[in-house]
Amino acid sequence: MAFKRALLTVMALGASAIAQSSSSYTDPDNGITFQGYTDPVHNVTYGLVFPPLSGNSNEFIGEILAPSSTGWIGIALSGSMIGDLLVVGWPNGQDFVGTTRFATSYSSPAVYSGPTLTNLKYALVNSTHWKWVFRCQNCTTWTNGSIPTDSSAALAWAFSSDPVADPSDPGTTFHEHTDFGFFGENYADAHSDNYDSYLS
Repeated sequence: MAFKRALLTVMALGASAIAQSSSSYTDPDNGITFQGYTDPVHNVTYGLVFPPLSGNSNEFIGEILAPSSTGWIGIALSGSMIGDLLVVGWPNGQDFVGTTRFATSYSSPAVYSGPTLTNLKYALVNSTHWKWVFRCQNCTTWTNGSIPTDSSAALAWAFSSDPVADPSDPGTTFHEHTDFGFFGENYADAHSDNYDSYLS
């Protein structure tokens, strides 16, 4: 019976993710065209763009736009907290701190070494919202997992209204998320021939 309930829950979440699908948008502040989604409950936008698919690259540019009251945001790149590469970020004054994490159980995820996060110049913090724009290198594969860069899949997000313990420390601790959800990310349409110019 418990297995049946769990299966129905997973099926419902999968259907929800498919119903909430990503679309293409261009950020007017930086001119980057992302494939992304805006969560209507917390008014947070999640966007990704990858190099051309033919380049077989292991990186992407990510963008998270959130209200200023947001403590931290996380994304799980293949839709699950456990066994997935987690990218978490938050503002630190006028700058941003990001970290990659990995969880093997439903507990605080450990720092995951290998990926490299670099803040891009397009980031901003003001009185109403913050925008974190970052480059994530060595981020398309991880221990027993990968992003399906030539197809679509569920991407999971985590939202917290609580700040992290030490905003200056990428290895800091933070409380469990306030909310989480899913959307269908069309990774196949998230590739751009302009990727190198976005970085420059």
